[in-house]
Amino acid sequence: MRFGGRETLARAYPISINVEEVRQIAASPRAAEYEARLREHLGEQTIIRVDRAEPSKNIIRGFSAYETLLERHPEFIGRVKFLAFLVPSRTHIRQYQRYLDEVDQAVQRINRRFERPGWAPITVFYENNYIQAIAAMRLYDVLMVNSVIDGMNLVSKEGPVVNRRDGALVLSESAGAHAQLKVGALSVAPADVEGTARALHQALTMPAEERAAR
Repeated sequence: MRFGGRETLARAYPISINVEEVRQIAASPRAAEYEARLREHLGEQTIIRVDRAEPSKNIIRGFSAYETLLERHPEFIGRVKFLAFLVPSRTHIRQYQRYLDEVDQAVQRINRRFERPGWAPITVFYENNYIQAIAAMRLYDVLMVNSVIDGMNLVSKEGPVVNRRDGALVLSESAGAHAQLKVGALSVAPADVEGTARALHQALTMPAEERAAR
């Protein structure tokens, strides 16, 4: 850009993660304890998301996409779980508290609609617990990142580094990490609930060889 008679070059330099540090956390005894506890919440297949609980993360549309998946593919009811690890954010701001309430209402509605004896579709962990989140990401079959806008979104990088199940990544086109990860991810438009539901179905039914290659 030119300003004041000077030319300045501006470029985007995407932030990365400390891969070795993340892997050490995932391999720690504390993470192993969380992993053991979380296994009782898994389904035959499990969708996981890890986010701050705020509007930009698009959590309600993510749950709506899962709801659409269960509507269109009832064979997944009782089999595919959704575990959400949500960090309450800026709860002193009324808009954020209202959003958290709306998230909870969406979870309750979907659970009432599709629950079966001994099985609820969605389980939410409302806490700021990084080690637990890393442990959870070892276990996903699908990692959902459908944010409306994100500077980068490091979860989309941490998940594939620690995952042990060749899990698929469903990634918003609006996340900064999308520029680097789009080749291996299933890309979604954040406002497109139907498209996100289709991406979830594709991820859950993808052949093992393709999942591993991605």
